[in-house]
Amino acid sequence: MRLNVNPNRMELLRLRRRLVLAERGHKLLKDKLEEIMRRFLEIMRRLYDIQSGISAKWNRVLLSFGFVRGRNARKELERLLPEGELSLGVKKEKVFNLSIPKFSIEDWTISDYDLLNTESELDVGIKKMQELMEDLLEMARLWKAVELLSREIEVTRRRVNALEHILIPNIKETILYISNRLEEMERSYQVQLMRVKEIVRSH
Repeated sequence: MRLNVNPNRMELLRLRRRLVLAERGHKLLKDKLEEIMRRFLEIMRRLYDIQSGISAKWNRVLLSFGFVRGRNARKELERLLPEGELSLGVKKEKVFNLSIPKFSIEDWTISDYDLLNTESELDVGIKKMQELMEDLLEMARLWKAVELLSREIEVTRRRVNALEHILIPNIKETILYISNRLEEMERSYQVQLMRVKEIVRSH
């Protein structure tokens, strides 16, 4: 669709400059989109690998705690296992212009428990749970990165499409229209000039 502008030389120059900027912006956005897509797929592969590992570790944790729970009553376990403390730290990681949170375990205190009256399987379960927690935090970071990158991909793709299918074709059509109008005006001016010359000659 042609832009609503006056068909004059100043407008033609302005539109040509605008077309150069739009085409340069389109190329930069396409390059950005390709790089975001590459990072997105890289993170998705990493996420898939972590999820596979988490499934195996989670099954081992459930097996250990299930064994301990099967040998002790719930109230007895609560008495034998006092509560511990877990504190997490959050840092920001920059990917393009996006801030992705990165979680880390700052302190994890497991309270002392009665070694004589608890199963050795409990030690295995707690050790596996610590490993699992680190993987879960990494998975949370990757999921957030996937969410933010997918939103950025959508926004960038819309901008690329708007430039490629709307703005650039509209500017080109308007430039062609103004060029044709200026040529017509030039021809009309030449014809008028020739008539004036003929009239002057005939007198």
